[in-house]
Amino acid sequence: MNLRRALVIAGAAAGCGIPLSASAQTELPPPEGVQLLFRSPLPLELRIEADFTALRGDRAEENDERPARLVLSGEGDDAPAFDVELRTRGHFRLQSNVCGFPPLRLDVPRRRMEGTPFEDQDKLKIVTHCRDTPGWDRHALREYLAYRIYNRLTDASLQVRLARITWVDTGGAEPLERWAFLIEDEDALAERLGGTWFPEDDGPVDPARIGDDDALRVDLFQYLVGNTDYSIYGLHNVVVLMPAEGRGIPVPYDFDWTGLVNAPYSVPDPSLGIDDVRERVYRGLCRPRMEYDAAYRRFLDQRDGIEALIRDVPGLEADDRTDLLEFLEPVWDMLDNPDRARRAIERSCR
Repeated sequence: MNLRRALVIAGAAAGCGIPLSASAQTELPPPEGVQLLFRSPLPLELRIEADFTALRGDRAEENDERPARLVLSGEGDDAPAFDVELRTRGHFRLQSNVCGFPPLRLDVPRRRMEGTPFEDQDKLKIVTHCRDTPGWDRHALREYLAYRIYNRLTDASLQVRLARITWVDTGGAEPLERWAFLIEDEDALAERLGGTWFPEDDGPVDPARIGDDDALRVDLFQYLVGNTDYSIYGLHNVVVLMPAEGRGIPVPYDFDWTGLVNAPYSVPDPSLGIDDVRERVYRGLCRPRMEYDAAYRRFLDQRDGIEALIRDVPGLEADDRTDLLEFLEPVWDMLDNPDRARRAIERSCR
């Protein structure tokens, strides 16, 4: 290994200049086979230069990639820089009346990224701030935490990496420095778990093809974070991994409509009979032969680690941390009370 490669990898392990937090010192080890970018819980420090004035106008479902420059700005004066491409992505948040700053996909030159945190990467989703007004990146931080909570519950989950990004608009607008996060590519997840994705065009998915324990874990997690905007069997904000043997494993994503994130634009489906996304509704199917108590205990075993994530994630104001801890507390209390859990979960199933 040459000196430059060693220094860059050391920078990745150190979070590219952002100090180690208490939670980073008590993290679970990364899943086996996860790529370098997602092995560290420490934030990256990046600068991305592009014509964001033009990108803000790319609001179709499919848009061409635009040239950009990625700078690993935490690496000092001689920061490595790479020619990359960006394009807008998404559906709801892609609408200009919802988010002034669109969600993005980063396309990096895989062959040139060796020795950097982006080694072996190709295309990555970036979850960004929705609007330029200061404070809007708090919702990105909250959604990052939703992914990290699910990471603690299972390795069959999309890994994420927090980043402090300076967005430099070559179109003339003032630079912005905001929190964002990168999401593991779905194909990389399938490769490390050894399976293939259930084709969306073949949906809906027969519930009998989904593992009961895996489905219950997703349903309990969605209840914990206050999410009704998903469907395992309808493949809505969920993908299903089909392993070589056994039943499918649902993998949830896209948590901006959860009560945990509490984005200003999020509203519940009127058919659910609730007025606010912070009102919880259990959406799981009934599973009379399931060992619910064991599932509840697995969640409770992760409570301390999840609360540590919330207390120590960079960027959140103290009021946000308190709000998140208080939002989760009623579910922890319910899961620790068998009678209340039966009423809220087992007798409320579909």
